[in-house]
Amino acid sequence: MDEPRVNLAWLYAITRYGYPPRIEDFYSFIRDAVRLGFRAIEIEVYGEDNLKAVEGERVKLRDFVESNGLSVVNVAGIFPQLLSPIDGVRERGLELFRRSVELATFFNAGLTQTDTFTPPIEFIGSKPYSTGIVFAERYRVKIPVGFSWRGFWGMLVKVMRECSKVALDHGLRFAIEPRVGETIANSDAMLRLIDEVGMDNFGAVLDVGHLNAAKELIPLSIEKLGDRVFYVHASDNDGRDNYHWSPGRGVVDWDSVFEELRKFNFKGYIAIDVGGGDIRDRLDDEVVQARRFIEDIGARYGLW
Repeated sequence: MDEPRVNLAWLYAITRYGYPPRIEDFYSFIRDAVRLGFRAIEIEVYGEDNLKAVEGERVKLRDFVESNGLSVVNVAGIFPQLLSPIDGVRERGLELFRRSVELATFFNAGLTQTDTFTPPIEFIGSKPYSTGIVFAERYRVKIPVGFSWRGFWGMLVKVMRECSKVALDHGLRFAIEPRVGETIANSDAMLRLIDEVGMDNFGAVLDVGHLNAAKELIPLSIEKLGDRVFYVHASDNDGRDNYHWSPGRGVVDWDSVFEELRKFNFKGYIAIDVGGGDIRDRLDDEVVQARRFIEDIGARYGLW
C-alpha cells in the first residue's frame, strides 16, 4: 500500500495565527504539521508584502520543511489584482502570481493555486470573505452602471489562461477552488471555465466543505469535473452553514465521495481543511480526527 496522500491545509495556519500569518508563524505551522502527524503541507501567500516575506525566507523555510521530514504539495498565490478591471493593476497581479509560481517550484510543489475572488459588483454592507468565513451572513448587492458579466467573464478566462501558461512553463498544474460567494462558486461554473481556458494543466480544487454549504451533490460534482479534480480540500458541515468540521461530523456522504474519486483514479493529495473560529478551542483534536478518517477511508477505497 502507498503512503496516504494526506496533507495539512493552510486553514489551520489561518485559524491559529490569523490571516495572513506572519513569516515566523510559517515555522510554527510546520512544527504543528509534524506534531499532528502529517508528512505534507500546503503554503499560501497573500498579497505582495506576504510574498516578499516568504521570498526572503525561502531558503530557510525549505530547509526547515525538509529537516522536519515534510514536503510542500501546493503553493497558493492569492492576489486580488489578478482580476482588476485596470490593465496595469492586472498585469501587476500576473507578475506577483508568476513570482508565487517560482516559489512553488523552489519548494518542489507540483501544484499552484489562486482564487477568483468576489465579482466586481457593489456590496452594500457585508462582503464575502472581507473578515473571513462568516456564517449566516446576509448580502445586499448593486450591479454597477456599465458592468458587463460577459465582459468580465472574458477577462477572467484570459487571466486564468495566462496563469495556466505560467504554471505550465514551470512544469506545474494550476487549480481554482470554487467557493461560496466568489466568481467561481460551484462545479458548473468551474467546468465552464476549464472548457474555455482550454489548458490541460488547468483544473479544480474540490473543496468539499464549500460545495456542501452551497448545497451541491458532491459525488455529482466529481462526476462533472472528472479527471480535472487535481486536489481535494476535505471538511464537513451541516449543509447549511459554511463550517469546516472534521469529516464525519456533518452530512457529507464520504463513501460516495470516495467511490467517485476511485472511479476517476484520483492520485492527488487530500488536504485536511479543518478550522474556523467555532472549533478553535479544539482545533488539534479535530484535525487529528480528520487525518485518521481520510487515511482510513482512502485505504478502504484503494486510493493508496
